[in-house]
Parts: sequence; C-alpha cells; structure tokens
Amino acid sequence: MRWIALALLCFVAPCPLIAQGIDVEAVLRQFPITLQIEQSNINKPGIDQQKLLQASVMGMAPPTFGVFRGSLNGESHWQFSCKAENTRLERIPCIDMPIGAHRARWVHNRELLEVFAYDSSGTVTLRYLDVTIDPTNPPPADDPVQSLPASPGFFTMDRTKQAYPVLVHVYGAVALSFQVGELPARTNCDISSAFFNRVNVNCTQYPPIPINQGTVEVEASIDGHLVDGMSCDAKWRWSKCAVIGPGFYEARWKDGRHSQIILLGERNSKPEETGFEVRVAQ
Repeated sequence: MRWIALALLCFVAPCPLIAQGIDVEAVLRQFPITLQIEQSNINKPGIDQQKLLQASVMGMAPPTFGVFRGSLNGESHWQFSCKAENTRLERIPCIDMPIGAHRARWVHNRELLEVFAYDSSGTVTLRYLDVTIDPTNPPPADDPVQSLPASPGFFTMDRTKQAYPVLVHVYGAVALSFQVGELPARTNCDISSAFFNRVNVNCTQYPPIPINQGTVEVEASIDGHLVDGMSCDAKWRWSKCAVIGPGFYEARWKDGRHSQIILLGERNSKPEETGFEVRVAQ
C-alpha cells in the first residue's frame, strides 16, 4: 500500500516532499481533499510601492486580495480567495498560492480550507483560503466533498470553561496611543435669537478630559465575513484593550446583538481574553 500512497502523493505533490521524510500516509489521511489551483490573481493597491511599504510598516496598508480558480477533488462548485495579513507581521501567507495540486481539508464551518501547500522546490507551508459556494454552480445536497467532516482546527475548548465557537481572522491592528495628561477644561455656548433685538447665550462648562486612554483598530473577518472593523477602548474594563497580531483567534460573542466580541489569545503561555466592538458592513 505504501507505494500506492507514494505514487499518489507524487501525482499531487513534488516528490522532494518524500525525501524530506514527510509521513505520506498521514498527509493523505489528514488532508483528504485534492485542491487543484488553476489560476491565481492578486489585487494589489495601485499606489507607489515605497509608500505601500511605509503604510504596511505602520499597519495602515490598504488591503491586498488573492482570488483563485480551482477545484476540489475535480469538482468546481466553490470560489477561493484570501485577504493578505499585514506584510510586516504576516503569519499566514496566502496570496502567492502556487499553481498546481495540493492536499487540503475543511476547517471550522467549511468557510475555510486548510491547505498542505508546496512550491516547486518542495517547501511546505500551511495556507488558509476562504471558501464560498459558487452561486452559479452550487454542489448538490449529497456532494461527497461538501459532506466531508471539518477539522476543528484552531479550537481547543479544554483550555477554559468558556466555549469559543466563532473564528476570527485578524489581518492587522493599529494602536492609537495618547500621552498621559489632560485636555484643558472647555466651555460650549449655544447662541439663539427669537427676536432681532434679543439674543440668548447658554454656556455649559465641561471638566478636563483625561487622555491617558488609548484605542485599538483591528482589520478582521468573522466566520469568513469581512467586517468594517473591530475596535476597543482602554476605558472599557471588560475589553482589556490591547494590540493583537495577525492570525486566527477563537472567539465568542459577548452580546446577543453581535456588536461585541471576545477573542481568546495568550499572554505568558496563559489564555487571555480581549474584547472588541464590531462594526458590520452595511
């Protein structure tokens, strides 16, 4: 049986993988789908590359998308894409997906494909592609590929007593920090006139505003859907506002309106929650 597995992997992957000591049977077993990438398009921002690099370093780069045409086990019922993470802190590459055949498996709610990808030199990386059903050619209800089980992937529910059923992909974060201190007290006045010879002036004084707080803006998708943004404010005790790096996070909704979300991360090898307010695209 081993020579059959070797032959199959050589068909869908360069044989240098075998020379690297990769467990062929384990790859075929854990990644039961053959993803054939036929075409790859990258939507890059049309700005000066030097300015783009500077913007990326600051975490302010405009989004770059990869759109791919391909099939799963020979079936063409799905659309594949990804949004690149901040290039300075990128953890999960996606937009330079090599053309050819790769092994893959469903993750989470099948809105994500985990790909055991490799290039012509045999270098292996794990890629994650967003997947949507092609509305013009959806799979049948009993489609064998769509029915394959999905790996829980990033979910390790046993670390805490909470359940984190939501998958958040963070592409980049920007911290807006202010020096400690106060803005001066201010006065706002409303001026109104009921008659041409009488003017009413009503003034309200406000105390100084503390500026030892900060906010964080995050670019992210939730369960495969892009959101307008996620933000947290340091004055919210429930959020433990912090800058978080690109990557995937387990998460749970804090409220029934799905306007606040709690992400599970790690600090000093211990689980830590960070809360964000979610702005959904209209």
